[in-house]
Amino acid sequence: MINVENIEISRIIIHKVHKKREGEDFGTAEYSENLFRFGEAELETLKERIATAFSKNKRFFKLQIDDDEADSFYSYSLEMKNSSDEKFITKSKSIADLLAKSHDKKTIPSGLLLIMDGRINNKHFTLVIKAELQVAFTIRELNNQKLVELINDLFLSPAKDFYKIGFLLEENILASETNEKHSCYMYDDNFSSGKKDLAEYFYSTFLGFNSNSNDKLVTKNFYEDVFKFIDTNIQGFEDKRGLKNAINVLYRENTSGIINPQEFGEDHFTDELLRRFGTDIGSKYPNSFTKDLTLVDRKLHRGQIVLLDDLKIEGPQEALGNVSVMSGNNINYEQLRLQIENGEIKQIVTIKTEL
Repeated sequence: MINVENIEISRIIIHKVHKKREGEDFGTAEYSENLFRFGEAELETLKERIATAFSKNKRFFKLQIDDDEADSFYSYSLEMKNSSDEKFITKSKSIADLLAKSHDKKTIPSGLLLIMDGRINNKHFTLVIKAELQVAFTIRELNNQKLVELINDLFLSPAKDFYKIGFLLEENILASETNEKHSCYMYDDNFSSGKKDLAEYFYSTFLGFNSNSNDKLVTKNFYEDVFKFIDTNIQGFEDKRGLKNAINVLYRENTSGIINPQEFGEDHFTDELLRRFGTDIGSKYPNSFTKDLTLVDRKLHRGQIVLLDDLKIEGPQEALGNVSVMSGNNINYEQLRLQIENGEIKQIVTIKTEL
């Protein structure tokens, strides 16, 4: 976790980025020409809100820098370090243009873009915040006081979190590799464990980061993809349950902290299924990864049994171990009768055929 107690914000500027309109290839940026001045109280509250966002482990992710070309967010951020205010404003406009170009779908909303730089423990950082707007306005028509009120409402109210954050931090400027020189992060308030990825337009197209090496996301997505593969390719309730239990056991009890997708496939699938597993799953996860259960911990203790497309049984994994599903020709009626009579089976649920 990043310790932001010592964060020193040097400069802030606010631009607006409009959504894509009919006939346009992407959105457009509306620039401010001056640095934005917070009062001391507002600035301290902003720091607190940034610290709160960074502490939300299920929405704050360490990523990798993918794009370090001359016209990238990374390069513009480096040029801001120790720059004049005039150059800072110019480069901030270039960053606003990058966000506008990432608005290549009409579903991506307009927003305010805060761009700031400063230092943490004497290391330079650039931080950008995009807030989605619920009200239409132009920057030029607002006086400074009204803009302060809007910023307070969007960022400083504890009840509202409609924003995304990109963060680039200097690590070792003498290193040879880009990702050793700087680390990068993203906070996405709209991310939930039900999503496969963060907002790609923001972290990838705009910031030039990638999420392929984030252990929280890889751990979650491999787990869900294996479950989907089992449901699609395995026949028979008990076989499905056994394989799903195997991935649960691997996640819960593996002590090395390393998950090897290829090894899991070889241990649990026949040759034909292993080839299919390699095509569907192995190609997406070619390397071992460090297990991080942040986004799947609840699923490991709860599970579900799919009866029909729109009907499921859900509950603790331990309790679901006592559930059996029989259908069609695989029902042994005599054995079932005996199990009911001796109390081994407590309940039977029937599902009628739709006529």
